[in-house]
Amino acid sequence: MIVGAVGDVHGKKFLGILEAQGKMEDLDLLLLAGDLTDGNDIEGFDLVITELKRLTDARMIGVFGNEEYDGSHQEYRKRTDITFMDDEAITIEKHGMKVKIVGTTGSLDRPTWWQRTNLPDIWRRYQLRIERVSQLLEREDSDVLILLAHYAVSYKTLLGEKEERYSEMGSRRFESIILEKKPDIVFHAHAHAGTKTVSIMREQMSLEDFDKERKIPVYNVSLPLRKSITCLDVRKEKEELHVRETECR
Repeated sequence: MIVGAVGDVHGKKFLGILEAQGKMEDLDLLLLAGDLTDGNDIEGFDLVITELKRLTDARMIGVFGNEEYDGSHQEYRKRTDITFMDDEAITIEKHGMKVKIVGTTGSLDRPTWWQRTNLPDIWRRYQLRIERVSQLLEREDSDVLILLAHYAVSYKTLLGEKEERYSEMGSRRFESIILEKKPDIVFHAHAHAGTKTVSIMREQMSLEDFDKERKIPVYNVSLPLRKSITCLDVRKEKEELHVRETECR
């Protein structure tokens, strides 16, 4: 199964990168990590969706970013048949594998100045979102468990951004959830100058535990950073899941 992911197209701002992307006929699933538009521009959103559908016939599932304003989410949903999740989960089947995707805009450890000024409940909203995502990240009978977010779910993928901005770009509180629930793949965007790929694992453990600990890959799929859609080859062989980056084609 080939899984693609992308975020931070920002409407016309980075649309040219998508236009230069070759068609992806092998793609089975494309995950959209938010900020498809810029400043809640509906026209920009439509342009990006049109271009994505030109590039692939794959099933698309997405989350909203901070540039798709909360009050317009229903309008965005009405304009496309793409499934957009808002602290929700969906399970699909591809190539005989059950794939569970948990989708969220994500949280910030410190809300932005605008959020603190205009959204008095934002601290509580972010805390409830973390709790909700933790509840959703149950593997159940799925073969592949994916977490899809907009904001960064680890400070490790923010390396390259200004350190003083980390708390307003993501939440490292998600790291403990990721370590506990152990999704197979994690995608996020939002960090245009961050780090492309990191692995999360417990930092303090015995040598024996270290050998057994599974590293959880986290992919920052911000389009300005990657300059292309990120694609993974996901295979299950002898009950073991294998994930590797591959070329989108």
